[in-house]
Amino acid sequence: MPDAHQQFGVDISPSVAVTATLGLLMLLGLLTFRAVSSDNVLPGVPELKGIPILGAMPIYLKHGMPQLLSKLIAIGDNGISYANVVNHILVSVHDPAMVREVLTLPAEIASREGDFGRMSWSPFMTLRRLIGNSLFNYVGPETSHQRNVLIREFNNTKAIAEKFDTIAKIATAHASALTNGALTAEIGDIKDSADDFAIALWGDILYGNPNNHVGGQLLHLSETIMDLAGNPWASVWYSLHLFLKLVTPGEPTRSEARLRATMDKAVQNNIEKLEDYERNNPYGPLKTIRSISIISGGGNTGPLSKFGSEFCNLNIFGGHHSIGSNVVWSLIELNRHSRCSMKLLAEIDSVDTTDFTSVNSKMPYLDAVIMEINRLYPTVHATLRVVNRETTLASGKKPVDLKPGMLIYVSYLNLHTSPKYWGPDAGQFVPERFLGGCKKDQPFMAFGYGPRSCVGYKFAILAVKIYLITLLKTYHVDVKDCDHEMKLCTLLETTKPAAVKVSRRL
Repeated sequence: MPDAHQQFGVDISPSVAVTATLGLLMLLGLLTFRAVSSDNVLPGVPELKGIPILGAMPIYLKHGMPQLLSKLIAIGDNGISYANVVNHILVSVHDPAMVREVLTLPAEIASREGDFGRMSWSPFMTLRRLIGNSLFNYVGPETSHQRNVLIREFNNTKAIAEKFDTIAKIATAHASALTNGALTAEIGDIKDSADDFAIALWGDILYGNPNNHVGGQLLHLSETIMDLAGNPWASVWYSLHLFLKLVTPGEPTRSEARLRATMDKAVQNNIEKLEDYERNNPYGPLKTIRSISIISGGGNTGPLSKFGSEFCNLNIFGGHHSIGSNVVWSLIELNRHSRCSMKLLAEIDSVDTTDFTSVNSKMPYLDAVIMEINRLYPTVHATLRVVNRETTLASGKKPVDLKPGMLIYVSYLNLHTSPKYWGPDAGQFVPERFLGGCKKDQPFMAFGYGPRSCVGYKFAILAVKIYLITLLKTYHVDVKDCDHEMKLCTLLETTKPAAVKVSRRL
């Protein structure tokens, strides 16, 4: 199968020649920018020194933002540090109190995107160009209303209870398909199967299409969008376009527009599946995207509301990654820790797993396993805010003044795995630490924090629970390698495929 970027006509990995040419063009452009002198930019805050003009940009381009954040965290003993990246100041905030302060700042002070006309490294700006407006970039009064619409559908106990049977049906079908009736099967990468389950689940819940995963087109499209959003070269390439006035600020480049057109076709196909479902089931239950559309001003049939349409775009990009990632890392860690696996299996055997209430609230060890997985391997391992208005962070050891245009990065992974907050076993898989809940002094932000926290994590967790239960009740699952490590890309992933052998329980 061709590389996903090639498949959709997107080039973000320049050859040596292209890189050299691009570097020269960038240098010519950067020399005309007002250089940012890092002297006394943030008095008393440690600075990661870079090279003249470019600052820490070479680290960012060569190793990506995760490596740059690691270096910043290492020098920021008081929970904050910074670096100059071309004409931007990038601030790493890694003190829990300061992180909470940053994540609760209103959008007019610090937003996910910043100014369209500025050279920006925000992945959310790239994402907007690829999928259009979405809840990720909403600001102002509409944000609260739209969030509440999604919370009602995906974070409300009654609403997710209504989805329980559908999740169980899809989980059973996908678990059974692993062996196609045989007693054993070798699975090259269980993540592919978990992602297919999640995509099929979203397809059925939203559009009445449980075959949404067939062909792999949506998965490849989603991964391409995800890679572009977090790839530094996408930001560099767009910045060059802005400098040369080849694109209107906020509008996509030609290659981004081609990808957007591919996404629009995928969304239209989903809408046609919804129309087929509604035509064939005139008195059937409303699919979730129709409910979302009605709540936000759409009709009972026909075109979706503006917000409903935008959620269709957003769902192409996101929704399934966290489910698949949670399943994969759970299987890896349970395979490494047989005692935990036996304890979980005993709990699964002791409750009625066909009952929503039992699965949702009467399986404390399963809850603890999933919480520990999200602590060690948060799918969204970092986030950022762009400062729009001068503000002061007051929750640290001393106040820090932030200026417009500065980028604030937060590493959830660092907060989750720091021995300072989680003890000497911070890097180890210990589900028992979550029995009885999370302590207030332990920063757990796998689902975000504040007014931009995840609006669908309860639905996602329920899906993970049901798929894990179904797998573990149906099969002995043997993960072939025990040396899996995390890879920090746009999202947190495994460094290699998670190959497994599944054998039916007799």
